Amino acid sequence: MYSKEEKKNNKLLFWTRLEDQMKKLKNPHGTKVNWMHYNTHIPDLYFRMEADETSVRLCIDLQFQDNGIREVYWDQFQEFKDMLNDKFKGKLIWLKDFEHENGKTISRIYLEKDEVNINNQKDWDKMHLFLKLSFVKLDQFWTEFKDIFLHLK
Repeated sequence: MYSKEEKKNNKLLFWTRLEDQMKKLKNPHGTKVNWMHYNTHIPDLYFRMEADETSVRLCIDLQFQDNGIREVYWDQFQEFKDMLNDKFKGKLIWLKDFEHENGKTISRIYLEKDEVNINNQKDWDKMHLFLKLSFVKLDQFWTEFKDIFLHLK
């Protein structure tokens, strides 16, 4: 349906437009945030946005090479599971062992909106809104509780 070049251009335009929208948002302290390259201040702990031809996702990826360290961070997120599920209305998916596209096993907590397509520009408003609202909620959580995670380093 779409050529390889069209898909590439759609992805680039989708993320560029989202980045432009995200630049206008501020964190709970009123400061600007680099939403697209969010710094958790913990190596191997990432907040990621993904979009493809079937869905859009906001992910918390625990990519620690040491499985013991990954499990410690996983357990800490589990301590906040009820709070996070409340914040995201119970729609979070918790995967302790997730096979990442890079071939590594990671832990992933994510929120997903189905039945949208990155190649269909008519879906972009829904996808962008989902990512913006979800990321703001995640940032609110992280702003409040990141020190607990930082002490695990």
